[in-house]
Amino acid sequence: MKMISPNDYFPRLDSFNYSALFSGLGHVWDAVGALEEYIRSVLEEAEAPEGSEGDLKGLRLEEGLILSEGLFVAPKTFMNGSAGVLIEKGVRIEPGVVIKGPTVLCEGAELRHGAYLRGSCLIGPDAVVGHATEVKNSLFLNHAEAGHFAYVGDSLLGSDSNLGAGTKLANLQFRSEKEKRDQDFRPINIRIDGEPIDTGLRKFGAVIGEHCEVGCNVVTSPGTLLGPGCWVVPNTTVPKGAYPARSMIKAAGGKLTASPRKS
Repeated sequence: MKMISPNDYFPRLDSFNYSALFSGLGHVWDAVGALEEYIRSVLEEAEAPEGSEGDLKGLRLEEGLILSEGLFVAPKTFMNGSAGVLIEKGVRIEPGVVIKGPTVLCEGAELRHGAYLRGSCLIGPDAVVGHATEVKNSLFLNHAEAGHFAYVGDSLLGSDSNLGAGTKLANLQFRSEKEKRDQDFRPINIRIDGEPIDTGLRKFGAVIGEHCEVGCNVVTSPGTLLGPGCWVVPNTTVPKGAYPARSMIKAAGGKLTASPRKS
């Protein structure tokens, strides 16, 4: 069975308040390309009030950015229109965090010290963006965690997935010198069940299915899709492509293997 639809990777989408992002999409990675426009539509339609000075205590606005100068816990759900950020009640932001819009931070989300959200971020309920972690054009579903020193670019993280310290979800494939000069980006192609598929995306990191565990210092190649329940052994470099649910992925003797998990 080809694993290409959103429900193949995120079976519990119905429990996510912003699941409309995936409505009508034929491929799960289509959500990466649709994310910025969807977040902007959420901000335009949000009925939350504009945050007052008191609501923003601990946060500073500067040139369209939100910077955290102290511990901030959202007392209620509110908007900051100038930065293009929706903050729901209970969001916790530690000192040193920088947020660019458009961004939505869902109830109970936690942004730890030094996190950098570069825009087009949808951080789901009780999700964690950890210390010195950079996130760009990405979705964290319910309780997804990237707790330490991670890079998450143009990626989708499923509910209850976890990225170990130092995980990097690479989103840009190598380019020739001519392509760099011409600012040319080839779309990322992947193979699923032996069939080549053009994702149509110039930048595409990874799809991390529900309940995946990604070990410390793992690097995924642009266009990696991990089915629900996959485990990736620490220090593994994962080539692009789709990996079946509940796979144990590891490199041994210079060879990558993906075998069914025994537990």
